[in-house]
Amino acid sequence: MFNKKRNDERDRASTPVPETTPEYNEPVIQAESETSMAQTADQDSGPYSNSNGGAKPAVNNLKPSIISEGFEFIGEIRSNGYLTIDGTVRGTLSLHSIQIGVSGVLDGNVTCDTMNVKGNFSGALDCRDLTIGSRAVVDGKVSFKSITIQRGGVVKGELKKKP
Repeated sequence: MFNKKRNDERDRASTPVPETTPEYNEPVIQAESETSMAQTADQDSGPYSNSNGGAKPAVNNLKPSIISEGFEFIGEIRSNGYLTIDGTVRGTLSLHSIQIGVSGVLDGNVTCDTMNVKGNFSGALDCRDLTIGSRAVVDGKVSFKSITIQRGGVVKGELKKKP
């Protein structure tokens, strides 16, 4: 009975302790063979996996970012991801997709693929697809490839359709 307990303690003591990598702060456990690590990496198809078994985020699986109501951001934002603005943003933005909520305000120079405006936008906008909601106000120089304006949406300024 006592020997079994001591053997269990020895087994726990000899179990590899997870180490963290300084780049990602994720636990890394030493594997017995390189083959088993490669098989594990091939089986994992999560958003942070790649063929090298490393932990680098996939560009098309970025989580959306949110500027909440009552929050004000002034500066530059660049990402291949999605941004929802319910607060106030002033500055230069370059993103894949932007949604301005009903309480959101965006004032600045914006480049994006898709933009959905339900609140207020003012400034310069260069996008592929633009949707202007029924309670939205868009004021500025807007360049787009396709546009949808819902009844009640207000557009002021210059609109230019790209070829």
